[in-house]
Parts: sequence; C-alpha cells; structure tokens
Amino acid sequence: MKRGIYKQVAVMVVAVAGVAQAAVIEKPVGVPGTMVSVTASDLHGLIDGVGAVAASVSPMANGMMLKNLLGAQFNDPGLMAVPAGKGLAVVIVDQTNFFGFVELTESHAAGYSSMLEQNGLKTKYVDGVMVVGKDASQLEKGVGMISSVKSSVLAKRSPTLRLCAEPAWAYEQNKQQVDSMLQMIPMMMGMNLQQAPGMDPAALQGTMRILEGEIRALVSIAKQCEKVEIVLDPSNGALRISETLLPKEGSRMAALLNAPKMIAPNPRVQARMLGDAAIALDGTLSNPEALTTFFFEEIKVILAEMGLAADSMDEMNAEMKKWMDLYGGSFCESIDLGGENFVSVNYAIELKEGANPLAAFKSMSDDMAPFLELYEGLGMPMKMEFVENAREYKGVKVHQFKVNLDMPGDQMEAAAMMNMNLSNMVYDVAVCDNLMLYSMGGSGLDAMVDRVKDAEYTVTPLKARTVYPANGFYYSDIDIGKYMAGISKVMPADAGNPLPQIAGMLQGAEPITSAGFTEDGMMMWSVNVPGSLLGRVGQAVMMMQMQQMSQPMPGAMPMEVPSALPMP
Repeated sequence: MKRGIYKQVAVMVVAVAGVAQAAVIEKPVGVPGTMVSVTASDLHGLIDGVGAVAASVSPMANGMMLKNLLGAQFNDPGLMAVPAGKGLAVVIVDQTNFFGFVELTESHAAGYSSMLEQNGLKTKYVDGVMVVGKDASQLEKGVGMISSVKSSVLAKRSPTLRLCAEPAWAYEQNKQQVDSMLQMIPMMMGMNLQQAPGMDPAALQGTMRILEGEIRALVSIAKQCEKVEIVLDPSNGALRISETLLPKEGSRMAALLNAPKMIAPNPRVQARMLGDAAIALDGTLSNPEALTTFFFEEIKVILAEMGLAADSMDEMNAEMKKWMDLYGGSFCESIDLGGENFVSVNYAIELKEGANPLAAFKSMSDDMAPFLELYEGLGMPMKMEFVENAREYKGVKVHQFKVNLDMPGDQMEAAAMMNMNLSNMVYDVAVCDNLMLYSMGGSGLDAMVDRVKDAEYTVTPLKARTVYPANGFYYSDIDIGKYMAGISKVMPADAGNPLPQIAGMLQGAEPITSAGFTEDGMMMWSVNVPGSLLGRVGQAVMMMQMQQMSQPMPGAMPMEVPSALPMP
C-alpha cells in the first residue's frame, strides 16, 4: 500500500523537476498578507486583446463592443471612466474580507459610486482609486490597503488578467480547517467506493490511505509555495495561459528548483521521431538525483503525518535508483487516440552510455505487485507477463509486456461499445542505439527503429519550439483535429453525432502548444491556443448552430444550409 502512495506522489512531484536553463520568468506579484488577488492592471489593453481573440471566433466581436457592453452597466459606454493604462484589482484577504480597487477619473467617480451603492455595496474614492467593500467597516480596511495595492499588483502594468495566490500563507491562516479536510475527504470518497461491486474491505482501506496520501502530497506542495500566479494573456489573436510557481525559501521544493542543471537536453530525442500523433511531448530531467532526494523527503513527511512507518524506504530507494541509473536525461512521447486499445503510446528514453534495462524489465511484474493487488481488490484483476526476446526486427531484440485487465461485465460491455480493447494489451520494448523504445496499442516500434537506424533521417521539431523560447524542460504539441478524430472513432455510431464533422473542420489547424521553464529558483509552464485554431472552432460552432436552426419545425418547409463553412 505504501508503494502505491510512493508512486502516486512520484507522478505529482516529477512535474516540479525543472531541468534546463530558461527564458526570463517574471516573478509573481501579489498583495502581501492576502490569500488571492485578481488584477487587470491595463483594463483597456486586456479587453482589446480579448476582443481580438473573440473576433477570430465571431467576426462581430471586438474590443470596443466588449467595452460598450461592460460600460453600459455603469452608464459609461466605452469604459471612458478608466484612464488608458489603468485598471482594477480584486483582493481577498481571508474568508470574510475582500475588496475591489478600481482606478477611475474623478469626474466619473460619483456615477460609479451611485451605481455600486444601489447594489448594496459601499464605496470610497481616494487618490484616483475607488475602493469597494460590502459594508462600512470592511470598506475602511480596504482604504487602508490602497498604498499596498498600488505599489504591488497595480504597479505591474500589462494587458493581462493575473491571479496571484499565496498558498503557504493561506495554509498557515487556515491550518485547522485544512487538516480537518484531510481527514474527511478520504472518508467521503471511501464511502462511495464501498458501493463498488466486489470491493474487498482490505482493499478499500488501502485505497483510502492512498487517497489520503495523494491529498497530503498536494497540500505539502502548497505549503511550500510562497506564491503561485496564473496569467491569461490574449496577445496577437492567440490565448496564452501561464502559471508560475515561486517556492518558499528554505523549502524542499526550493532546494529542488535551485539544484544545478547536470544534464543538457539531447536534440536527437524529439517526439516527431516517434511518428505523427495527436499529442507529442519532448522533455528532459537535468538533475535526477535532486528529484530523487525531493521525492523521498516528501514521502518521509507524508508517512509521518499519516502515522505510517517508513520501513520500506530503503527498498523503494533502491528501486527508484535502479531506474534513475539507466536514465540518460532526455525523453519524448507521442499519444494517439482511436486505436484498438483506444490509446496508442510511443515513447523513447535516452539511456546512459552502456546501460542495459533488461534486468529492470524482468523485475517490473514484481515492482507492480502493489498496483496489481489494488486492482484485484477493486474487482478488476490485472495480470502482467514479461516475454523476453518475443521477436526481432532488423537485428533489434523486441521484448513484450502482456497485460490483461478483467473488468466487470458492464464495464467491459461499455468498452466494447466504444471499440476499446482493454484486455490482452501488448507493450513492445526494445533498446536501439542507446535509446529505450516503447510502444503500446499499435505497431509503432518498428517504425521507430527504422528512424533511429536511418542516418539520413532528420527529426521535425515540435511547433512549440517555435512558439516558446529555447531551453525549456518540456515542449508539447496537441493537434485538436487528430484528437477529435480519435475520440469520434471510439464513440458509438450515431447519425446525429457531430464529432466526425467537427474533427474534419479542425484537420490541419495549428496545434495547441505548451512548454515549461525553470530559472532563478522558479518554475513556469504555459499553454498557447493559436487564433487560427480558435477561428476553426468558431466556424464549427456556427455550423452546428446553423444546422440546428435548419431543423424544420412541425408543419414547416425544410430549409437548406451549407454542410460546412469555408476554412482558411
């Protein structure tokens, strides 16, 4: 059971293993001593950016239209009361104290105050800022924060929407409530699991402890975050969402993110070498030792909180070291949907010079024993078999993992209806030219071997590498057209299902891109949705609306409409 907790935590902590020098990361800015602040420091710039994004979806939308709609609530078309380059902030100090701060021209202050007070709020205009609170007492507290707000979140001008939280501070202020929640949530989830058919009581207890361990891991991460900032940036018709994490000084996370970068990314290991797919990712871990140290220190803290003995830590340490000793630094992955097993995954991992993972392959069934027991306790027995030298391709020995999941009848029938084979799954693994290759749900491994062995093959970089700066610890492309096409293949046949037509309209659109960076002890990851893709989505929505409108009313003559809209 403890192994289950260890591996669940590993999934979460690997995301914070920043690994390469990065572009400049902006330090998060919040209002000191508050839980959350939401800021639009350049309100007109933000709305203009949102308007440009909205125009790609609906040609009738634009920034001025949005300003008129918002301003109409205050008899202020165009939001003329807010000077250019000025904005607003909402600050939540705790569960009972929260305020609004709006930068207004003095000539418009009375009108805004009147409208807000008609809705039961209290206002006060001070030094170019209207403070808004729910009552007179709270209002005075807000007035006392004007200087702090102006010198922090409103001093950082940008046409973005920013949400900044201080998780470590918030935890200390609400420690008793959070600790009570840690006890209640696993119990509530356990009550739901009790209803599962064939649930073994011992397995239920183990599952509840695993759930508790996962929640405690998340809380532990939050306790180590001094600031977390999420930024919505509508620039150049695209929509970018970024999240930056600033760890608390002296925390285990700070030690991880400040660890020296020992391994550089290998440009040879890139996802397009795995073939075309709906989701593709390149990544590098530059300091596996720092990650391992962070992982086990976290585990010790969580086990102590749960009252569990760390009697198997040495065994787990040895198991993790076994895999880390094989790892050379870079990896890449591709995921496609719609195959026999619903998901097809290809993977390549750079190995250390001379490393041989065969012994690790042979012991994997034993390593996975806790998970196999858990699935059996949940009424879904799983068996895993390793077959050494199952076949050979162009001189490369191909091994196989065979996995059989015995699901309850109703779940198996549902999987069959969605054309998903969740039993007798086969995973191919091989070592070729110092790379460990892995393929599940298809015949991708042979093509991977071909590319690795082809001295003339040149990998095509992900689009994310041109959207984001160099030196990220991961880059990812998500092809929504391929993703939707894969989803539509596993959906039951239905003449009214719009997914195949929508997927067709999205084919060839620019991918959603993502990347992550570490620098100066901080970590940032980001997602970018291109305007051209938003335009395609808008066309698909309009097409569906037109088709719905074309459905004849009883007794009405049918109306013909185009089956699709023109696409760029």
